[in-house]
Amino acid sequence: MFFALIGLWTIGLLLIATDPKRPATRWSSGITFTGGTGALAALIGERWRPYWTSQGWLSNEQAEWLWRAERLCSFVCYYGLPYTFLMFAIVYSPGYAEWRGKGWLPWALLVPVLSSFLYEPAGNAPIPYQYVVWWAPAYIAAGTILLVLAVWKEKNSYFRRSRLLTFMAAVPPLIVALFTLYLLPAWLGDYDWWRYNTWIIAFTVAVVVVSSFRYGFMGLQISIQNQRLDYTLRAITSGTAILNHAIKNDVGKIRLFGEKVRAEAAAGRLDPRQLSADMDIILQASRHIDEMVRRIQGQTQEMALHTETVRLSELLAQSVRMLSPGLGANVQVEEKYLTEGIVRGDPVQLAEVFTNVITNAFEAMPDGGTLTIRLTETKRKIVAEFKDTGTGMDKKQLRRAFDPFYTTKAGKKMNFGLGLSYCYNTIQKHKGSMSMHSKPGQGTSVFIQLPKLKRAARTGGESVG
Repeated sequence: MFFALIGLWTIGLLLIATDPKRPATRWSSGITFTGGTGALAALIGERWRPYWTSQGWLSNEQAEWLWRAERLCSFVCYYGLPYTFLMFAIVYSPGYAEWRGKGWLPWALLVPVLSSFLYEPAGNAPIPYQYVVWWAPAYIAAGTILLVLAVWKEKNSYFRRSRLLTFMAAVPPLIVALFTLYLLPAWLGDYDWWRYNTWIIAFTVAVVVVSSFRYGFMGLQISIQNQRLDYTLRAITSGTAILNHAIKNDVGKIRLFGEKVRAEAAAGRLDPRQLSADMDIILQASRHIDEMVRRIQGQTQEMALHTETVRLSELLAQSVRMLSPGLGANVQVEEKYLTEGIVRGDPVQLAEVFTNVITNAFEAMPDGGTLTIRLTETKRKIVAEFKDTGTGMDKKQLRRAFDPFYTTKAGKKMNFGLGLSYCYNTIQKHKGSMSMHSKPGQGTSVFIQLPKLKRAARTGGESVG
């Protein structure tokens, strides 16, 4: 049990030190601390208190206080483990940011936990199984289901691997605890099943340590000198890579409109109004580069969202207009904006997302075709759909489409394979979702969903950009 105590609390301390502001990290460390507290209770009751008493190192009063400490640690483990596990599974769920009433959920789930103290254990039982068995197994089962869904719903294969590692580290020990701490003692009246937990805890520690070295676990990355760099979320959103990608897009716009202006000037058919519109786009692209440079404060620091009220219909139309010179006569764009699409978001980063998605659609139709951009709304969502009639992707390509540094455009200069990874991450930071559907020869559809701005926020005097 000493190994279990040291292993679990060490992992908990490392996790909380890595990213203390992230709710999923705090709750995952809570699992390790409550589990480790159970190991501490076993050490006090099985080794320390009997040994110190036999050596005459404890007075009766001190022995009593140590017994009380053992009981408290035992309660923290029995009651805290299912609770922290379920709360972790909830906040780790992909759609948790959109849950309603999530503010009171931790307090509501705490009611059965605290109510357990109102019941007296029967006989020599450590806890009142007649009550606890009704809520603790349900919490563990619900948490397990949520983690299974988190893995199953994740479309990004890189993030899916991370979720799968988290599942492997969290679920097996909790399933074992379900039987050794709750069900078997309640059914058989034998309260020593917890002794078998040491082996599954060793498995958990091994999973966390190995995955931390190779892939990173819950933000914990143990680096080794000369270790080959694995791509991580930091690499996806690192300042240098994303800045390169943004500059590539905007320089392309500046070049296209510059060539257009030069060609019209050479042909003597400059329209002052059209020239002014083209120059506005060139200046806007240069301002976008300047804004992206200003946002990035370091190579490994993510760009924070600078949110305001945004009208997506205008942002989409602007993105199409800025890319139109590169279309050619054989590509048509059909814009169907059935709603204004007012959301709360970062217009700079959302414009970058739309530019990437539209550019990918153009490049998927080298022989021409149609890109349909549709903006609709549901009860709670604004949905932007981008459907092209291009070459499409097979299942393998589609499965890796959101992976960092993966590209189907190998050989093209200035292609980093970061576009869709950046888009996916940006939409997630906006509490939205991004998905793709595609088949070879049948084109590709990209769906971006963002939370609809509530009516009260819309009429609260904010400007719409």
